[in-house]
Amino acid sequence: MALVTLELTDFRHLRGPLLACSPGLNVVSGDNASGKTSLLEAVYLLGRGKSFRAARLEEAIRRGAEAWRVVAELDIDGRHPRLGIQRDASGFSARFAGEPVAGLATLARALPVLLLTPDSHRLLDGGPKQRRRLLDWGLFQADPAFIGHWRRYDLALRQRNAALRQGVAARGLAVWEAELAAAALPLDAARRGFCAALEARLGGYADALLDLGELRLDYHRGWHRERELAEVLAEGREVDRRFGHTRSGPHRADFGVRVGGRAVAESLSRGQHKLLVTALVLAQAALYRAHCGRACTLLIDDLPAELDRPHRARVMRCLAGVGAQVFVTAIEPASLDTEAWEAPARFHLDDGLITKLI
Repeated sequence: MALVTLELTDFRHLRGPLLACSPGLNVVSGDNASGKTSLLEAVYLLGRGKSFRAARLEEAIRRGAEAWRVVAELDIDGRHPRLGIQRDASGFSARFAGEPVAGLATLARALPVLLLTPDSHRLLDGGPKQRRRLLDWGLFQADPAFIGHWRRYDLALRQRNAALRQGVAARGLAVWEAELAAAALPLDAARRGFCAALEARLGGYADALLDLGELRLDYHRGWHRERELAEVLAEGREVDRRFGHTRSGPHRADFGVRVGGRAVAESLSRGQHKLLVTALVLAQAALYRAHCGRACTLLIDDLPAELDRPHRARVMRCLAGVGAQVFVTAIEPASLDTEAWEAPARFHLDDGLITKLI
C-alpha cells in the first residue's frame, strides 16, 4: 500500500506539479519555512482526516482561495483507487474510489499513516492520551472487531458521565456501570495483548538504534488490576459526581516504557528519547505489516534534528528494513544516508514551490 501520485490545490502555500512518489523512500528537502512540514501534513490529512498542526482545517486554505484539495492515487494490492479530501466553506469532505466517505475510519484503512516529528518525544513524556491513540490505531488496523468494542464503551461512558452531571440516582447509574464494565473487558484485553506484541517488536529496533538494554512496556488498564470495574465505579459514584465524569476505566489506560527497571524520563537524554520513540513507531509499522500483510506510510519530519550522523544512518537502515513507504524531510538531503534504498524520489521546496529532483 502506497501513494503513487499526490496533487495539492491551494493547500497552504504549496504549489507545483503532480508529484510522482516512490513506493520506498521520498526525501523532501528545503530551508526552514519552505513548506516541508506542510507536505507531510497533506499526506497525514489523507490518512487521518485531521491535522497534526492545526485544529481548524480552514487555516490550511491558501490566502485568497475558497478551498484546499488534496488528491492521491494509491496502490492497494495492485488496484489504483483515488483518495481525495477537501475543505471549503461547507466543511470537510472526502471521496475514496469514487464514493463519498462517511467516516474517518475509511481514510485510516485506505491510507494507514504513522508520524514522527520533533515533538514526538511527548509520546513518552507527555500525557497518556497520545499513548492510548497509538495502541488504538494499531488495534483498529489489526482487528476489525476493535472499533465496535471501542464504540460500545465510548457510548456507555458518555451516558454515565451525563447521568452523573444530571444527578441520576444510584439505580440509574448502576445500569450504565454494568454496561461500562462489560464493554471494558474486550477493550482491555485487546490493548493488553497489543501492548505485549508491541513490546516484543520494540526490543529489536531499540537495540539497533541505541542499545539500551532490557526494555519493558508496562500497561496500566485504567483501574486497579485486582478489582472488578463495576465495583470500582459503584464505590466511586459520589466522588465522580463531584468531578462530573468517570475517573476509572479503559479511557484512563496508559503504558510506560522502562529501561533497566527505570522510567524513561529518569534515564534518557532528549536524543535518546527521539530514538526510542522512533523504535516504537517502527515496531508499530512492523506490527501493521504482520497483521495486515501490507506496508503503511511513515512520515518523518526533520529526521536529522538532535541526531548525529551514525544514529541517522541507523534510523535510515531500520526504515529501509521495515518495508514501509517513507516521506522524510531534512534541510540538507546529504544529511540522510540513502544507500539502503532503491531509487528514492527526491523533492525540493523553495518558498512553497515543489520541484522533483532528477
